[in-house]
Amino acid sequence: MNRALWIAATGMESQQRRTDTIANNMANVNTHAYKRSVAHFQDMLYETVSMPGAGSADAERPVGIQMGSGVRTASIAKNFTQGSLESTSSSLDVAIEGQGFFEVALPDGGSAFTRAGAFHLSSAGEVVTADGYAVVGFPTIGTDATGIDIARDGSVSVTASGKTSEVGRIGLIRFANAEGLDSLGNNAFAETNASGSAQRGNPGESGYGTIAQSFLETSNVEIVREMVDMIASQRAYELNSKSVKTADEMLSMASNLR
Repeated sequence: MNRALWIAATGMESQQRRTDTIANNMANVNTHAYKRSVAHFQDMLYETVSMPGAGSADAERPVGIQMGSGVRTASIAKNFTQGSLESTSSSLDVAIEGQGFFEVALPDGGSAFTRAGAFHLSSAGEVVTADGYAVVGFPTIGTDATGIDIARDGSVSVTASGKTSEVGRIGLIRFANAEGLDSLGNNAFAETNASGSAQRGNPGESGYGTIAQSFLETSNVEIVREMVDMIASQRAYELNSKSVKTADEMLSMASNLR
């Protein structure tokens, strides 16, 4: 009965973590390029009273006796499926259709990676994020630009003084295992050993996504699905709490025996 209390406690803790994960998804339903998180669980160690296949005096046992000890959170992974595209009026709003990330230069000299393409122009004519960090691989636009055109292959053309000229091409980054990226917040990720090294390429080539100007990628959170998962998690939490109550009642009955 003491075992049941602890097993139920692990179940309640796991469902609480799943609920927290779902709540974070729902909170970011309108966050551009947000990728929903999914909690995965594993059963815990077993106490083996009798091994399957162990021999007895008469025959081999086809099954054994193994007592479980509960559940634990194995991982909380990001789902990098494509979000839908939302039309905007800004020429520096860009979305990636397909695989890839934009690279952002951090103040400490490191790099972060994002799919949120709501960019702006700095006073020096550089393309930067809302936090003011320069977008690596995005050509400098210049302060005298009157028009910006970005093709699907990432080519950037600028109109200034009545003349249009191509000034460069946007580069993209991808990883062998995007789920292994470290979530930094602010719509950004960092490279880790699990993600593999950053692979640089051009939009529309070798499996890299294409660029959509004046569009932003929306969150891939499906609110109805999250609500259903939230209800299922709540009910699972209630069932585990009832296991605690049942184990407590059994202990009470045992302690009141005379």
